[in-house]
Amino acid sequence: MNKILAISTTLTLACSSFAANSETINYYVIAKQASPFQIENGADQHSGIVTDIVKAIFKDSQYDIDYHTYPFNRMISLLEAGGKPNWITYGSPGWGSVQAENLSDTPIYNVKHVLVSSKKNAFDFNSMDDMSDRVVVLLHGFDYPQLLPFFQTGNVEELRVKDYSAAFRVIKKLPGDTAFVEMESRVKYNLSKQNQDIANYNIQPFNSVIPDYPIYLAFDPSMDKNVQAFINSRLKELKTSGQIDHIVKKYF
Repeated sequence: MNKILAISTTLTLACSSFAANSETINYYVIAKQASPFQIENGADQHSGIVTDIVKAIFKDSQYDIDYHTYPFNRMISLLEAGGKPNWITYGSPGWGSVQAENLSDTPIYNVKHVLVSSKKNAFDFNSMDDMSDRVVVLLHGFDYPQLLPFFQTGNVEELRVKDYSAAFRVIKKLPGDTAFVEMESRVKYNLSKQNQDIANYNIQPFNSVIPDYPIYLAFDPSMDKNVQAFINSRLKELKTSGQIDHIVKKYF
């Protein structure tokens, strides 16, 4: 009986020690605008390409994930102010600021941008000359340096909307005069989620203006080096095993 009690006590202490030694990873999520990369359904139910990759990295590890969901601009402001220790989100070298300062060794996805317009009064896009006197629709908070010169000359007008539903409404109401610039993956995902017929939209490559580029996990510039090394090691394993490709395919 004493031996059983001793074993039970040892196991309890071991579990307590593990809990005490667990470390928190603060994962920042963009609210409502980042599907299918980050999807939040309330009550801390999180999914999406980036989120599933982050979950896979820390599965069965000593690290716990603490989720922080904010509108894009608010999230960036918080991270620029320092954020919570050992934070993680996603980013790319061309995005600047905290989403470019400290990136994972391995990319997680290759981004392609498209120009989305209505099939009614359709037009062919070959260069920004084809957008002269038209309106480019963009989501709030997402800036594209490649488009700025065209807005500054006044030849192309810029219209900001809060979400995908608003973007799709605008291009349907003003066919031929408007087009939505966004990542191809996010456009197709959100059209599907909103039960919209993709055949009603003209989706054209936009890489002549915004070249394709990879996205990475973005880290706290002050992240503990051991934590960062762990993440990069696990990310490489996930890439090599094909698990990242498997996660991506779930959303398309």
